[in-house]
Amino acid sequence: MKCLRYTLLIPILFSGLLHAQHRKAQLEKLMAEAGIPGLSLAYIRDGKIAESYALGVRSADTNQPVDDETVFAAASLSKCVFAYGVMHLVDAGKLDLDKPLYQYYPYPDLAHDERYKQVTARMVLSHTSGLPNWRNGDRLEFQYDPGQRFRYSGEGFVLLMRTVEKITGQNIEDWMQQTVFKPLGMTHTSYIWQSAYEEDFAVPHTSTGRTSSKYRPEEGNSAHSLQTTATDYGRFVAALLNGQGLKKTTRTQMFTPQAHSQLKEGSDTLQWCLGVGYQLTGAGKAVWQWGDNGTFKAFLIGYPDKQEGLVYLTNSSTGLNIAADLLALFFTGPQPSIDYIDYGTTRDPGLALLKRALEMPFAEAVRPYLDKSGKMQDTVQLTAGKMNDVGYQLLYRRELDAASHAFEMNLKAYPKSRPAMIGLAESSLRMGKRETAVKYLEAAMALKPDDEFGQRVLDRLKGNPDPAPEGSVKVDFTLRSYESARFVTVAGSFNGWNDLDLPMQWVNGEWRASLNLAPGEYRYKFVVDGVWIPDPGNPEIDLKDNFNSILSVESTK
Repeated sequence: MKCLRYTLLIPILFSGLLHAQHRKAQLEKLMAEAGIPGLSLAYIRDGKIAESYALGVRSADTNQPVDDETVFAAASLSKCVFAYGVMHLVDAGKLDLDKPLYQYYPYPDLAHDERYKQVTARMVLSHTSGLPNWRNGDRLEFQYDPGQRFRYSGEGFVLLMRTVEKITGQNIEDWMQQTVFKPLGMTHTSYIWQSAYEEDFAVPHTSTGRTSSKYRPEEGNSAHSLQTTATDYGRFVAALLNGQGLKKTTRTQMFTPQAHSQLKEGSDTLQWCLGVGYQLTGAGKAVWQWGDNGTFKAFLIGYPDKQEGLVYLTNSSTGLNIAADLLALFFTGPQPSIDYIDYGTTRDPGLALLKRALEMPFAEAVRPYLDKSGKMQDTVQLTAGKMNDVGYQLLYRRELDAASHAFEMNLKAYPKSRPAMIGLAESSLRMGKRETAVKYLEAAMALKPDDEFGQRVLDRLKGNPDPAPEGSVKVDFTLRSYESARFVTVAGSFNGWNDLDLPMQWVNGEWRASLNLAPGEYRYKFVVDGVWIPDPGNPEIDLKDNFNSILSVESTK
């Protein structure tokens, strides 16, 4: 009987091996099409990791291979595992999902707005707290009233993290190691950078395959700082789908769509549960989350009723361009979550145009994407949004002339496109063409007069004085030399580190700018043609904070 049993198992095992080999080949093909250097994936079936893949290289510069212990940045997948930890506190009776968080921890960043006393853990976990993804500047403001609608928010998770730290008396890293990572055997996972990771970590890459600097978090952040491997995170996904470590009722709650969490008004297809997204299709109910830290991309999906799911991590800006095709290798049916995040596919003409534009003059690069006249972009292949994305990708790479051409062509095809006008204004500014920038910014403001940021930049470009709120102090910034620079600005904690907000003007042999600030201490840098430098005229520098210059504003009263 044993021989018969083994004989019957052989074709099953052989079939599984062939299936895995086919998937590996298809994954490598997708990576090549999207220009993804490295990928790691764990596939969960029947509540456990059934297949794992470590493909490509950690760095295009060194060609060291990705292996099962290669550490990637998980980006927003940080939120899901934190939410799982939070539900342990719920089970222990230490956290009530519907008790206002301020009753556990008065959050100083929101003390100026009474609405923060309405925010609960349930609202944070379902992204209905009303808070923005990230604050603009030092001051955190609500975008909506709490509990009224879906608004994806990293800030909400930071608030909940601080609350958890207050309740437990531990920092987020120590508490998560104790509560989740060690119990699940996640030995290569941390919210902060570990020296051991230096031996085997994935280097981030831009969409054109160039390596960029690796962020090594020194302080844990439940919204984005998780460092992990696909195998480790797969263990968590398996535990999540199994409800391991949680009461049955808690697991059910975690997978239940919450009130006012619809991602699209009037549709229940996509909603948010407690710490994970929710997707309903003919294939069943699924939970999901995407991760995007710029040059790291990731995706998680799980079908709780089937005990099936996967997580994949990449070290590339194009990592989510393969999501639809990748999921189709493992699951059947539509994936509306992929449509919602809208990263395009490997066949995206915008990505192809970008790569060409970095290799040749823009006029030549765009030729395959022109209409029959040969003068206008083919709006079927390159919509207004896609062409604008190309323009901004070129801006990001300091390809200013090519970016300007992309925005110009887009505006020609879409004369009322405000984003194209804004893009032209920015590219003109960065090229030192202030008058042209003013022209396009004025046109954009005519279409949306309530754009406060746009109006502020426009006023400053025209030399109009800034408003002076009561109690504020005028601060003058001066940068000598750099006379050949085309565009110089001041960016700091007072303006959200936005390098467009405070443009400087060349006056009498030096760059000058001024603004009115409330008394307090700030950090800032000058940005000279895209290069960030400390203020050479200010000896006060924060050596622990990226060598930012320190500005102390004292009250004149």
